[in-house]
Amino acid sequence: MSVQPDIRSQLQSLTIAGDKRPSSQGPRTGTRRRAPWIGGAVLVTAIAVAAYTGRDRIVGVLAPADSPGPVKLVTVRPEGPPGPAVVLTATGKIVSDHTVNVSTKVSGQIVALHFEQGDEVVAGQVLARIEDVLYRARRDEAAARLERSKANRAFQEINHRRVHSLRADDSAPPIEEADAQRLLDESKAQVAADEAALTFTQKALDDTVVTAPIGGVILTRNVEVGDFVAAEGGIGANANARFATIADMTKLRVEVDVSELDIARLDEGLPCTIVPDAYKDREYPGHIMWIDPGANYSKATVQVKVRIENPDDSLRVEGTAQVRFLDRAADSATAAGSTGLWVPTVACVIEGRGPAATVFVAVDGRLRETAVELGVKRGDMIEVRSGLDPGQQVAIPDGARLREGLRISP
Repeated sequence: MSVQPDIRSQLQSLTIAGDKRPSSQGPRTGTRRRAPWIGGAVLVTAIAVAAYTGRDRIVGVLAPADSPGPVKLVTVRPEGPPGPAVVLTATGKIVSDHTVNVSTKVSGQIVALHFEQGDEVVAGQVLARIEDVLYRARRDEAAARLERSKANRAFQEINHRRVHSLRADDSAPPIEEADAQRLLDESKAQVAADEAALTFTQKALDDTVVTAPIGGVILTRNVEVGDFVAAEGGIGANANARFATIADMTKLRVEVDVSELDIARLDEGLPCTIVPDAYKDREYPGHIMWIDPGANYSKATVQVKVRIENPDDSLRVEGTAQVRFLDRAADSATAAGSTGLWVPTVACVIEGRGPAATVFVAVDGRLRETAVELGVKRGDMIEVRSGLDPGQQVAIPDGARLREGLRISP
């Protein structure tokens, strides 16, 4: 390859004249001063050549000796499984099985309220009172009419016996006996009607005292003392008819929407773990109680209802919770033949898809490659069915490359 004239001239300018070159017979002190400079030039030249020919060579020249790096040891102990595997995770809404809207059955003005939002109430507890003057008067009027009807019935019974005795002596015509029987039957019917009227008015009077139909927690309160509430008629009246909403907090569930692609992995009775968003540090056991036989076409989801077992006061109706669906089959397999030895998954060098794997065990200050047989995996832990004994220490690479015979720093 020809060299261009400008490059040739530049190379010639770097040439050292013969009279200025160091003599091989020169003083030893001069040689010592120039030797470092010559060595540095050679090193720079080598680096430059390596940089020109390829980056890998620069690394090979400058990289320090291979270091084992830090190694973390974990002691193998006989323990139970770290928990069932999570099949699926979904988020849903906490709802109560029994939520009741407390409404008035009679119209009137509220004269007393005995509850606040968030109060815990029992079934039959008095919540409010409605003005009862008119309802009490109607009840008293119905009671008076009933007494009059009973008095008339008593008279007609006596009159019927009198006419019947006269008719037996043939002292009265048949028509009088028939008329006496008619009057007696009418008096009895009137007593029955007045008794029904009294029952109606008494019930209306009783309904002026509003009570809790179920036990639970007051979710909402929609009225104040002095408000007029109506049992029927008008949009505004219907709006004011609702006093409060009560939810039974002893039976709670989580309703979640699961993708149609994942619904085949779930079945009724599958165990679950519920974690409310309000308290991330709390977990509640549960199970699938119902899977919707239909699907939501627009969202391509299926609704799943999860029963919350042993709920407490920390749960909130209409709150959000995360549901972790657990693998029931893995629980049965683990319970059937678990060794109880679990190690971190990162400590195992898994060979293919079979149960065979390799771990590095600490023996006399060095690592020894050991073959093991693996079982089920739970999160970041995996079961070791054979190859390890309790008390042994396995190495976890913490940025290090593990190998047979690697010395472990104390």
